[in-house]
Amino acid sequence: MTLTSIFPAIGLSILFFGAAKLVVSRSVFYQSAIQTANKAQFKALDGLRGFLALGVFFHHAVVSYQYFQLGIWQSAPSNVYAFLGQGAVVFFFMITGFLFWSKIIVEPKFNIKRFYIRRALRVLPAYWFSLAIMILIVLIMSNFSLRVSLPRFLLQVGSWLICGIYGFSDADKVLFPDINYGSVGLINASVQWTLRYELQFYLLLPLLAWFVKPLRFIGLFVALLACILLTRYFPLLTLMNFMFGMAAAYLVKRFESKKWFLDRRVSLGIIFLLAAIPLLIPQPYISNQWAIVLIFCAFVFIASGNDLFGLLTAPASKYLGTISYSVYLLHGIVLFCVLRLVNLVYPIKGMHPLYFWVLAGVCGLLVIGLSGITYRFIEHPFLQLKPSSSAVKKPDIIQTNFYSAKK
Repeated sequence: MTLTSIFPAIGLSILFFGAAKLVVSRSVFYQSAIQTANKAQFKALDGLRGFLALGVFFHHAVVSYQYFQLGIWQSAPSNVYAFLGQGAVVFFFMITGFLFWSKIIVEPKFNIKRFYIRRALRVLPAYWFSLAIMILIVLIMSNFSLRVSLPRFLLQVGSWLICGIYGFSDADKVLFPDINYGSVGLINASVQWTLRYELQFYLLLPLLAWFVKPLRFIGLFVALLACILLTRYFPLLTLMNFMFGMAAAYLVKRFESKKWFLDRRVSLGIIFLLAAIPLLIPQPYISNQWAIVLIFCAFVFIASGNDLFGLLTAPASKYLGTISYSVYLLHGIVLFCVLRLVNLVYPIKGMHPLYFWVLAGVCGLLVIGLSGITYRFIEHPFLQLKPSSSAVKKPDIIQTNFYSAKK
C-alpha cells in the first residue's frame, strides 16, 4: 500500500465517525448541542464542516510523513490529499461568506460593536489556547531559555496573538514570525493563515453590507473577479472565495422552494463532481479558478439542503461539525507531538505507509477526543457570554464561524 492511497483515509473516516457516534451516545452535553444544531436553517453545513476538518487532518498527515522523508514542508504529493486540505479551506471560506451574507440579505443593518465582540469571543479563546500550547512546546524545545531578547520575544508572540490581522498579503513568515527561533508554523501546520483572512473578512463586512442589493453585489463581484484575472494577487483570490459564498446566498434564497436539490441523484452528482476535481484539475486548488467554480457548484446544492444521503445530518457528523474549529486548530499540534515522540524510538523516515496510517489513526482519535474537551470547556463557555447591549438594540448577526458548529 502506498502513502497516497485513498483507502486509509476512507477507513479512518469510518473509524472517526464511529468514535464521534460513541461520544454522542454517551454525552448529554453533546446530545443537547446536536439538538440545538438541528434547529439551524442550513443543517447540512454543520456536518459538512466536520468532514472538511477531517480532510485537512488527512492532508497534513500526508504532508507530515513527507516532511520526515524529505525534510521539506510542502503540499501533499497526491492531488487527492492536496484537495482534501486546500479544497476544504475553499469550502470553509464559502461557508463563512454564505452564512453571514444570508443574514445581511434579510437585515442589512446590524449592531457592529456587538458583532465584533461575538466574533472575538467565538474565534480568539480557542486560538489563544492553541497558541499557548505552541509557545510551551517552543520553550520546551529550547530548554526554557530565551534565544532572542525579551522585547523581541514579546513582539513575536504579539504578532501571533493578533493573528497577523494587520497584513493583507501572503507574507505569512512576516506576519507569523518564528518564536524564539522556533518554527511555530511546523507545530500547528500553519493553519493560522486562514484565521487571518477570516478576521479580515469580519472587519470588511460592515463595508461590504452596502453592496447587499443584487445589482451592487454583481458589480462588486465582477470588479473583484477582473482584478484577480489581471493580477493573480493571492489575497484577492482568497477574498473571492468569500464572495462566492455570498453569491450562493442569493441563489439559495431564490431556489429555496425547489425540492429537486434534495434528490438522491443530485447527491450522487455532488460526489462525482467533487471526486472529479483532483482527477481532472492540477493543484494548487486554493487558487485554481476552475476548482473554485466546481466547489461553488457543489456548495450551492449542499447549502440548499442536500445532505448527501443523510450523511451530513447524522448525529456523528453534527458532533464532528460542532468540534471542527478545535479539530482545525489542534490536529497539527497533535501530529507534531505524537510523530516526534514516536520518531525518538522508531524513525518515521522509511516507516512503512501502513504503520504510519495506523499512527495517524491514533492521532486522529486523540484529536477528536481533545477537541471534544476544548469545545466543551473553552469554546462553549465563551459562546454563552452575552455582550452588553446598546440602548437601541439592533439585530445581531449569526453567531458562528466557519470552523465549528458555528456560523
